[in-house]
Amino acid sequence: MDTVSNCDPKVFGAAITPMSFFVPEWTPLSAWTGHGPFAAWLVDALRPRSYVELGSHSGYSFFAVCQAARQLGLPTECTAIDTWQGDQHAGFYSESVFQQVSKQAEKYGDRAKLLRMTFEEAAPRVADGSVDLLHIDGRHFYDDVKYDYELWRPKLSSRGVVLFHDTRVREDGFGVHKLWAELAPQFPSFEFHHSHGLGVLASGPDVPYAVKAFCLTSGNETTATAIRDAYARLGRSVLEPDKRAGAPFLPNPVPMRELVRRVAKRLAESTTQRSA
Repeated sequence: MDTVSNCDPKVFGAAITPMSFFVPEWTPLSAWTGHGPFAAWLVDALRPRSYVELGSHSGYSFFAVCQAARQLGLPTECTAIDTWQGDQHAGFYSESVFQQVSKQAEKYGDRAKLLRMTFEEAAPRVADGSVDLLHIDGRHFYDDVKYDYELWRPKLSSRGVVLFHDTRVREDGFGVHKLWAELAPQFPSFEFHHSHGLGVLASGPDVPYAVKAFCLTSGNETTATAIRDAYARLGRSVLEPDKRAGAPFLPNPVPMRELVRRVAKRLAESTTQRSA
């Protein structure tokens, strides 16, 4: 079913912009891979002054935000917080992971800060009311993710947006979906279903209109489905599954395919209609 054709072109055109066709430079194996295009759109729409990531692992989502900010010429200060040792859900991993992330961070200079510590230890280092974009992706038990949210909620600015990964995962004691079910009705929010799920919570009273409007599309099932389908397609087109046995990283990004070309065409049509 072509959900894009059934969507309001003006709404769709605002939700899919040139930054949605973002191609990441850093491509480690990651459950977050499919959300790279949306992360770039969000950086463009929110223009965050600061980004904090709780749980970074191999750094895919962190460097996607760093790269998007750099491409847009934004002075966003990006901070990743992790022990880089792993946990019950992410698995435990070797020191080489942190070494690779550290090397990649050097490309962004002072704009990419790595705090190797627990979220509790890092909290006093971040001023209250200073974080425009917060990504919570640490331990995924309900009590853990709720604690992380409540600990870091005071750090959010009036423009604050929170991302929750793994909102669609139900097994192995994952409880992000439970917290998401509690928070989503309280604020403008949107949930992606692909790549284990991603919740977008526009909790700040001064969140930019573009972000708030995006979240409010969740109230229209046709529009929300079209946007979910488009970003799922964009996410799949960023990286192809690696076919080399034992390779720790994926190959270079491949060209956008026909499905994505159709999305771009739809964007161009909606832009023409708005300017008419």
